[in-house]
Amino acid sequence: MRAAADYLYGQKIPYGINVIPVYTDPKGTYNNGVPETVTLAQAPQVVSALKYMLAHGAVLMDHGYTHQYSNVNNPYSGVTGDDFEFFRAHVDATDNVVYDGPPAEDSTVWAQSRVTSALAGFTAAGLPKPALWTTPHYAASATDYRVLGQNFSARLERSLYFAGTLSGAPADAGRYIGQFFPYAVKDVYGTTVLPEDLGNYEPEPYNNHPARLPADLVASAKANLAVRDGVASFFYHPYYGTAPLQQTVDGIRALGYTFVAPADLNQ
Repeated sequence: MRAAADYLYGQKIPYGINVIPVYTDPKGTYNNGVPETVTLAQAPQVVSALKYMLAHGAVLMDHGYTHQYSNVNNPYSGVTGDDFEFFRAHVDATDNVVYDGPPAEDSTVWAQSRVTSALAGFTAAGLPKPALWTTPHYAASATDYRVLGQNFSARLERSLYFAGTLSGAPADAGRYIGQFFPYAVKDVYGTTVLPEDLGNYEPEPYNNHPARLPADLVASAKANLAVRDGVASFFYHPYYGTAPLQQTVDGIRALGYTFVAPADLNQ
């Protein structure tokens, strides 16, 4: 995290950092069968690194509360970062992730309780309130999206949109599309959505998705030049080191893009 911050700060590139305030492994999947939960307040080295990033060009963004659901595979392991939080999903026999719809308990109260708990986690760790939100694995219900809009000025993400939303009818949780935008918009839930339209660096294929290398992200950014006032926006996991990040940044810059802070798009 510090290496990524040093690189981006040295390049004068502002950026957002998506943070999950509570890590939980309810079945001990990665802890020899022993359940484990760690809050930000219990991880001072992580908090120190986050504060370092905030002092070096970053803006804090909330990436859910636990980024997983209950103590079940949803769809992978039940562990933070692996699974969906606001939607149910499973992996089918042909290795595709299949969306199953919102959890049974999905409601305004349920979604707000998770947001409230997440924000309390940042406060307990001595961090500021996140400026933006990114939905775990880009999936939530129409109810959830409206709750998020009441708590954050914008979402930076791809989103789901449900049948009935435009007509004012009750949202049909079984009929929806995923959509992303090449520039900032105000969507049908009444919230500003900042673009994430390039995807992410992923060196290995998974769930029938091909690997995505820096050249693939740059190619998507080049295609996006066809859009007037278009934005090239991607995300990157810092555990991959900085070399692929540098390759992606160099390629996008060579296309003529200028890097700006997420908040600069939130007008």
